[in-house]
Amino acid sequence: MTCKTYYINVLIILLSIVFTACSDDDKGPVCLETNITMKINGESQSFEASGYGIILTQNGYILDINSGRYSNTPYSEQSFSILLPYKKTGVNVIEQFIYHQYIDNISFDGDFMNGEFESNVITNNKSCFYATFSGKLNDGNQEVIITEGKLSYKYENPFDQ
Repeated sequence: MTCKTYYINVLIILLSIVFTACSDDDKGPVCLETNITMKINGESQSFEASGYGIILTQNGYILDINSGRYSNTPYSEQSFSILLPYKKTGVNVIEQFIYHQYIDNISFDGDFMNGEFESNVITNNKSCFYATFSGKLNDGNQEVIITEGKLSYKYENPFDQ
């Protein structure tokens, strides 16, 4: 093997490695299937995704995600809605976490931003959303503590951009 042939073979191998390593980038983001879980006051609960959308405001695009946990009785329901800048990721970028529950004729409503709330938005793109969160909110009568919150939402129809 000549020196020139050797260098050509090395170049072909290196280019093959580079193109193979980059080929996954073309597939787009990896999205987890829709799953919403958290512990509320120590009790593990699962929620259903009920809707998502983008709101145009004078400050830009806002992502709105809604979820609920409903029962067959009118005396037990829970739901929440989160708002944050569309495509923004990072720690504590959620701007609103509105929570509602009506259990045994006792209602609780509030924005966890008025209490203690921590979040980490990992994915926020045209195809899906994924975040972890926890918080505590007291409405003067009762306290709701959320731990181990995880929200993954794979959109049925991705946004155009």
